[in-house]
Amino acid sequence: MFSTILLAAVFLGLIGVSFGLWAGFLRMGLRWAKVPGVTTRRVLLATAIVAPLEIAATVLLKRFVPVLPLVQEVLIGLAVSIIVPCAVICAFFRIRPLRGLQAWLPTLLASVTMLVVLFFVVRPFLFETFVVPKNAMAPTLLGRHWKGTCPECGQSSFRSPIDDRNRWPDESLMICEKFHVSEGADVDKTVHSGDSIIVTKFLMPRRWDLAVFKLPSEPNVLYVKRLVGLPGETIHIQDGFVWVDGVRLTPPESLEGIEYLPAVPDWYMPEPWGTVDRPALLGEDEYFVLGDFSVNSADSRVWQVGAPAHNPYAVPESYIQGVVTHTYWPLNRWRIHR
Repeated sequence: MFSTILLAAVFLGLIGVSFGLWAGFLRMGLRWAKVPGVTTRRVLLATAIVAPLEIAATVLLKRFVPVLPLVQEVLIGLAVSIIVPCAVICAFFRIRPLRGLQAWLPTLLASVTMLVVLFFVVRPFLFETFVVPKNAMAPTLLGRHWKGTCPECGQSSFRSPIDDRNRWPDESLMICEKFHVSEGADVDKTVHSGDSIIVTKFLMPRRWDLAVFKLPSEPNVLYVKRLVGLPGETIHIQDGFVWVDGVRLTPPESLEGIEYLPAVPDWYMPEPWGTVDRPALLGEDEYFVLGDFSVNSADSRVWQVGAPAHNPYAVPESYIQGVVTHTYWPLNRWRIHR
């Protein structure tokens, strides 16, 4: 709850600062374009209308335009951020498009100021957003996916689209919201985009948290998994549960029905970590992580190369980037994780 309150406070604060900067630079631009009849009231009204229209246009594009390559999404976003405010300025102050563009140009300084705040204050110390690429954390976090129907409970189930370049041994398997794993049934091959998540940087990680971290073998690659083993513990997986120092853990209610496997089926690698015969002994600054879609997750169980001076199955504390606290897009998957 604390993270949600702080997120709301930061969000509203950024909106307020952005609003004030945009209005100030718009007034400067209108003077530069020598637009007559400029009043504070009209400037504030125009500013108040621009942001909701930009958000509405972006939401509509995401809702009705199919999944696009990143470059096309960026170009469309740029077009929206130019056309919408210029159209509002022209309509409010009854000026031609070129003068509207001239009046809009100084507002770019407001955007630059906000970007500096976001990249040098908010992102490194408070919050950062990511889009989930894959489905190792399904159904909790979804990457690009197909939808189907669970034959056991009838709820929606999910799987990754087939990629002939990188086939996974059990890519035909699906997982539903109740963590039932099954062969795909009634699969709709429409590709849905991955969840957009908010990662909070200042929280201390706890057991069962969803953590974003640097992959120990490739620190330039970010992963998201669930923290199940904490520093100094001995971890093994047995009978579908995680055991810590010989004691079976009870997952939280949100994970009711989940089954953790001691090994990934058909994973052609050396013996996995975290089994009864090969438990994972964590150092004083190491964590053991698992994916919720246990049959399809490359996690601590299968890693063979670790961070320097650390166990191959461990995520060092210094590699953890933050804790996933919210899924914010798509709206029908909005949820608070911590």
